Amino acid sequence: MTYTRVVCVCLITLLASSATLSAQDGDRAPAEHVGLWLSGGLGGGTTSEDDDGPAGYFRIGGSVSQHVQLGGEVAGLTYDVDGTNVSFANTTFTALFDPALPGGFFAKAGIGFASVMTSLDVGGGTFTTDDEGFGVTLGVGYDIRIGGNLYLTPNFDLLLQTYGDDRDASLALFTLGLGMY
Repeated sequence: MTYTRVVCVCLITLLASSATLSAQDGDRAPAEHVGLWLSGGLGGGTTSEDDDGPAGYFRIGGSVSQHVQLGGEVAGLTYDVDGTNVSFANTTFTALFDPALPGGFFAKAGIGFASVMTSLDVGGGTFTTDDEGFGVTLGVGYDIRIGGNLYLTPNFDLLLQTYGDDRDASLALFTLGLGMY
C-alpha cells in the first residue's frame, strides 16, 4: 500500500469518527472565530504523474466573521525519483468559508504563486533548478473541536500550477492538521 493510500485510509477513519466526537461536544457552547487563527498539518500527496510523497501545509490569518477567514497559506509536496528530489509548493492568499457554526465542514480557495524545485546530487555537489509560476489552491476540510478553540482538521487540497514554459502540474494533498481559531 502506498504512502498516499495509508494517509487516505487514516483520514477516512478519522472523518467517520468525527460524528461521535461532535456529538460529545454538543454540551459546550460553540467556539468563535475571532481574531488571529493558525493551522498546520502533515500527510501525503500525489501528482498527476502518480508520484507520491509527504505533504504539508501552514496557514495563518484573521477572521472576518464567524463564517469567513482570510489569510496566507503555503502547501506543498515532495518526493524522490531516481535520486532526484522534486518539491512543489503553492503560496497563496486564501479564503476559508465555514457555512455552519465554527467547527465543521469548510471550503477554501487560494490564488498566488507556484514553485517547483528539483535537486540532484552530482559528483559531490548538488545541482538545483527551480521555476516559479501561477498557483491556485482549492480544498475542503472538517474542523473537529478537541478543546477550547483547538481543532483537529482532516483536509483535502488540490493544487493547480502553471508555468511559462507550458508545463503544468496538479497535486492532490491529504493532510491532518491542528488549528487554533
